[in-house]
Amino acid sequence: MHENQKIVVDILDEIRNQNLYVHNNILEDSSFKIQDFSERPVYLVETLAILNSIVPNGTMLLYGGHGGGKTTLAKYLGEILLGKSEQEIEGAILRSHPQLTEEKILGSLNLKQLLSLESLPESGKIEVQWNDFVHSQWKIIDEVNRLNPYAQNILLSLLAEGIVKYHDQSKNIGNYTVFATMNPRDEGNYVLPLPFLDRFALALPITMPDYASLQTIGKIEKSQQGSFFISKSGLNISEIQAEVSEVGFESDAEDLINNIIAEYRLCTRVVKEASESITVDNGLCTNVEECRYFTDELVCSKIVNPLSVRVKQDLYRYGKALSWFLGDSTVNQYHIKAIAPYMIWHRSQLKNQYLDESTTNSIKSDELFISAQLKSTKNIIDTIFNRFQDRNKNFLFSYNQAIQGKLSKAELDELIEKCEEVNDDLVVKNEIYPELLRLETVYDKVQEYVKLIQGTEDIPTLHQTSMKLKREYKIRIRQQLANIIESKIARLKSSKFDKLYFNLDGSKLINSTTTPLLTAMLKAKYGESLDFSLPKYHQLSSSQDNYILVVVPLSLDNIKLTYQGPTGEEILNELKQINER
Repeated sequence: MHENQKIVVDILDEIRNQNLYVHNNILEDSSFKIQDFSERPVYLVETLAILNSIVPNGTMLLYGGHGGGKTTLAKYLGEILLGKSEQEIEGAILRSHPQLTEEKILGSLNLKQLLSLESLPESGKIEVQWNDFVHSQWKIIDEVNRLNPYAQNILLSLLAEGIVKYHDQSKNIGNYTVFATMNPRDEGNYVLPLPFLDRFALALPITMPDYASLQTIGKIEKSQQGSFFISKSGLNISEIQAEVSEVGFESDAEDLINNIIAEYRLCTRVVKEASESITVDNGLCTNVEECRYFTDELVCSKIVNPLSVRVKQDLYRYGKALSWFLGDSTVNQYHIKAIAPYMIWHRSQLKNQYLDESTTNSIKSDELFISAQLKSTKNIIDTIFNRFQDRNKNFLFSYNQAIQGKLSKAELDELIEKCEEVNDDLVVKNEIYPELLRLETVYDKVQEYVKLIQGTEDIPTLHQTSMKLKREYKIRIRQQLANIIESKIARLKSSKFDKLYFNLDGSKLINSTTTPLLTAMLKAKYGESLDFSLPKYHQLSSSQDNYILVVVPLSLDNIKLTYQGPTGEEILNELKQINER
């Protein structure tokens, strides 16, 4: 149990013991549940870097001055976790500068085909020879803020869609890990706009190592570390990502994420995401006489712009990764609280006055801090978390019970009255209370659906109920009810059937004519050529299927599939035929 976690921590300890990279800051509110590491600190820099490495399509921005070890850390992790050579990782690094062209970033047209018509492929299109940066799963962008706006837009397509385009051709880059470094502003740098920064799930200011670390760093030559780097190359990131995907999520953790997003967005006077001329920085929030929500205990007056939906998606993904790394079986609210500041501070703008006050207070109290934006974001998350704890006790638990149809009509009416009396909580007043009023008008119908869902163990009946719910337009929470159905169907499949494991040779599947169903499923995920060199696990089955089928490409000739379902399914017959051959 926890074998992969132990290997990862062993790697980090080896890096630390050999002084290849050392930072001693701690990730607050975090501790290992794995007995072997119960006394081990959860170091901030290495932990966030590992989380970025074990989620699909991880993106992390390392901010700091020259010589802090930002690029070095990303290179070491790429070598060890992917079993790549130093030359392979180095060759795929994109070193930014203002004159970087599209060809330097992406690739160029095949010169031989350009010069000779006889060399053209049958399609008549000149092939693109993609650069190592495009091909590599491990992508490092050095000094990203030296890229001009045109180059930033090229990378935006990569980060937003996982696709790069050059001339009339495009390439799906599959599963990737991106580390970008960013130096403080100087004459050769460009401002990175919020839409670009929003594509980086994590951002972390990197400081120089402390005095004790400096006494040992650099005394061992990199050439002496070869055997260690090679010995750890067997670790499979795709397998770890599959384990991370199976980590459960506690309801309190998801509620906290929703509360963070809501607190950053809500305002009683304007819609923040649509208001550019009127903001908290230019007169919207001035005093408590104008708005009763302008207080130290509330955060709405401190936040200029809201967070994107990507923040919720990333908190969900990285929360699972942190839970897995620490050895927990589920994501709890403390995992979210721990990583939220590092996933938000670079993606939102805070009120200038609030930032200035935060800086002044730190200076007066002789408190050392790195970034006013990060420190202020931590304070905001702490405020949201404390308020969430109170709100959870008084409202959220009952609200969640209501949208699942578990409250009686009298209990629902009592909750509505309780919410109506609240005047100092925007989430309750603007979100929960109006939703409960709408729910009240259709609550009898909601309870009918809940009773039907709870009263059947028949998967086809649950599918029919889900289809019927799609047309219940007056029930605004029909999506939540559909999610309850999806969860029950998955639970029924898991409880009824044991898991069956298959390891297949991917190269034999490409031209196979005996596995039409499996091949079609795989092509939908990996393209017509079944490009398993893009290692990314997928669930191939849908909720409408009677089975669960998950694929994890460990290598081109070792495709791992997990089947859970009835023995009479055609897809199972195909899997057995391949294994027998």
